[in-house]
Amino acid sequence: MQPDGLAPANNSALAVLRFGLVGFAAWLPGCTNPSNGVDDSTQVGETDQSESGQESSESAGESETGEPDPIRYELAGPHPVGNIFFDLADPAGSRTLRIELWYPASESAQARSAAGQPLGAFVTEGSEAASLAALVDVAPDECVRKHSRSAAGPGLASLSERWPTVVFSHCHGCARFSSFSLAEHLASHGFLVAAVDHVGSSLFDELAGSLPPLDQATLEQRRDDVIRVIDELLDPAASSLPLAFVGLADPDRLGVFGHSFGAITTGIVLQDDPRPRAGVAIAAPIESPLLPGVTMAGIDEPLLLVIAVEDNSITEFGNNAIRTNFSVATRPVWKLEFADTGHFAFSDLVGLNDHFAAGCGDAERQTNGEPFSYADPFVVRSLAAGRIAAFFALHLLGDEHGRAQLEAEDPLLHVDVRD
Repeated sequence: MQPDGLAPANNSALAVLRFGLVGFAAWLPGCTNPSNGVDDSTQVGETDQSESGQESSESAGESETGEPDPIRYELAGPHPVGNIFFDLADPAGSRTLRIELWYPASESAQARSAAGQPLGAFVTEGSEAASLAALVDVAPDECVRKHSRSAAGPGLASLSERWPTVVFSHCHGCARFSSFSLAEHLASHGFLVAAVDHVGSSLFDELAGSLPPLDQATLEQRRDDVIRVIDELLDPAASSLPLAFVGLADPDRLGVFGHSFGAITTGIVLQDDPRPRAGVAIAAPIESPLLPGVTMAGIDEPLLLVIAVEDNSITEFGNNAIRTNFSVATRPVWKLEFADTGHFAFSDLVGLNDHFAAGCGDAERQTNGEPFSYADPFVVRSLAAGRIAAFFALHLLGDEHGRAQLEAEDPLLHVDVRD
């Protein structure tokens, strides 16, 4: 069935960082619906598991001056969230890409969005569905977010302008839905979020032991994947994008973000494609002496760099590289350092299996080997979502209130700014 509106338009240091790159190449966003369509059904399912400390919505109030209250980006936005996937055809016939979209949905989808969908709804066919289901079944509830807060394919919100849009790149050995809570949060604030499955670099490739090398050729292929997604979103005659979304993405309000190897992918996209206006790089250095292809001097757009202080994947060597990136980046640039946080805490799949272990439960500090417990990954994801939303609101929406929220103090955070 194709519900109304969303049918396709046409049918040593080197050894240390290499270990870190393998670790930081496995992270993500998303939620799939088997029908790949959109409707306005009101069927309600099981109640969703929410992120710790995050309210379900924000109220629209006015200050004493009569001006609207600033939007609070740490809270979920006013829109229910929908999600849908589509397959982006390859003109060469060799690299079809699956894309997940999260978007602000019509008000009639409020109950369905709140009810959400199980994590397994992102993959519903074949052996991959069975593999994911088996992992989710035994994964610890305190680590893995096993339920979304988005509805499968509801109608779109009626917004007066073209939509601010951000494209997400997942880590090596991850998936388009790796960080679906971040995508949902942005969509609730009116953003269209697109996430690509990098063919050959997915969760299921990792499970099969067949990931490609972490080298410049793989990086450039991932860059080309993201650029293809941008091309499709901005094409007024897009042939793979569901029809309801054709012409919606705003070319003047376009951003990119990514986790781990997706952070480096974000950097090379900003360097090589002039269209994105801002970027967020999570838990990996954009410029590294061990992986050529990106230079900080080649990026002029505003940046947000995110560090997991207890990142046992890229280690202190990788974190110091991020700090160096920050020190030489074109202004404005922000750096957020999350205390007691591991590499995969920003992913909803943290703890799913050994590949995603770093970020939940007990561990040893990567700086001195002392035992400690990671910060609650539900809290980490909620905090990160609010700061990322504030960053994109500042630079894509022109909301100056986002600046104070991006830079606000928090016990888990150390914030640095070069403005």
